[in-house]
Amino acid sequence: MSDRQLVDLLLANDEEAVEYVFFHRCDRMFAHIAKGLFHSNVKKEELITEFYLYLRADDWRRLRQFEFKSELATWLTVVAIRFFNEKKPFQPTELEESDTELIDEFTSVTNDPDILNEISKLELYKAVEKLPKARERQALIGFLVGKQVETIADEMGCSESAVYKMIKRAKSAVSKIMKGVEL
Repeated sequence: MSDRQLVDLLLANDEEAVEYVFFHRCDRMFAHIAKGLFHSNVKKEELITEFYLYLRADDWRRLRQFEFKSELATWLTVVAIRFFNEKKPFQPTELEESDTELIDEFTSVTNDPDILNEISKLELYKAVEKLPKARERQALIGFLVGKQVETIADEMGCSESAVYKMIKRAKSAVSKIMKGVEL
């Protein structure tokens, strides 16, 4: 069944299509989100229900924004990651082999800039987790989530200039890591 047919069935509230899309076709995506964003502290079924209600709201308003520029499963993954990221502040965790395969799978099927941006963020967070110095990693994560340098310095118990230096070193190291250079 094509993505267009699936979307049409979802918009018509076809129960079999809902079951297929949310519990079969996107099963792996919800497992990935439960594990990656919530460290498996949330049941996959709870995520599916919450995301279904989000998409279903206002007569499927969000789903109607799908423009068929990528595969439906890829688009749903990006929308779901954004939705659940807003519900829970980002706490990076090291990506495992299966997560890397998922990223590779999505980059091979789309050239949608929004999707590629989300994939780039995942790659960045993966690189940040590989930083060898915990304090530099902490400073960079604070910076990436939008904290003011003053706040980061207070939390870390150091000066603002020290935070700026740690962020600068961490950015340089992350750049090397993302290029495949060993530290």
